[in-house]
Amino acid sequence: MCAHVLLYPPRRCMIALVGEQPLPNLLPIRHYRPRAAVLIYTARTRAVFERLSQTLGQGALTMRGVEVDPYNIIAIEQAISAALQELEEHELLFNLTGGTKAMALAAYRVAERQRAAVVYLESERRRSLMYHYGWKRRQLELERIEELTSCVTLRDLLDVHLGPQMWQEHGPNRQEGGPFEEAIAAALCPHVDEVMIGVKALDGQIDIDVAVRLGNQCGIIEAKAGKNGKGLDGIKQLSNAGRHLGTFTQQFYVITVEPNRAHEALVAASRIHVVSLPAYQTGERVLPAADARRLADEVRGRLQGSVP
Repeated sequence: MCAHVLLYPPRRCMIALVGEQPLPNLLPIRHYRPRAAVLIYTARTRAVFERLSQTLGQGALTMRGVEVDPYNIIAIEQAISAALQELEEHELLFNLTGGTKAMALAAYRVAERQRAAVVYLESERRRSLMYHYGWKRRQLELERIEELTSCVTLRDLLDVHLGPQMWQEHGPNRQEGGPFEEAIAAALCPHVDEVMIGVKALDGQIDIDVAVRLGNQCGIIEAKAGKNGKGLDGIKQLSNAGRHLGTFTQQFYVITVEPNRAHEALVAASRIHVVSLPAYQTGERVLPAADARRLADEVRGRLQGSVP
């Protein structure tokens, strides 16, 4: 799935710290494809660990989870060391991105004793940048910064946030909004890597009109045509889905009317981006050319990080 230079020996093990966001664990494991992975989690992040295990635990990867106290540095360090005793023949790679500060400090102390490589993933600017550190003269030094290639599917992203078999793609809405969803998907298909229409999860509590992926970034779209775009129900639905899909998921409210003050106030307090497509004609399954360009530029730009 990922095309990259093999940087670590075949018998390598990644030690990763599980926080509330799963992508800092999912992306490095998908990219580097270690033989084994030890995921350190807490009672609070057990559900995240379980979804990671279900998403990643197929194929040749051997996974082990270790539950720790989130703030007891000494106890965390001892738990990590005990888990590694069974992996003495593996080359160790510590991913310090997730978890609590106490977990990161404990893992760092173990890595220092082992003289093991350390990585840290930066995703703040919608780019997956991996910082690689090694040990020289007992000091940790930055060796290189690498941008991760595209290494997940839209299914991976939905699985890790919602849980495998906890969601389904149903296709366009069979009511009046269906053609607008199809038109949006058709306009975006040439500009992104994947598109899904009508993703539903958690017994209908989550209803995503259109989901897209570009590289390692995910976006979700709530589509409202005509007067339906004047209300706030669509924004509330989008915000609810966004809470389940993590802070790195971009949210778009695509309407055919001009945003009003109620929209602007609610959007200002959230991470939702409003896109107005005023030339769209109700019932059409294709967007007018100008609207299609506007939509593609907005969605692709924000997924790439080129639009602030």
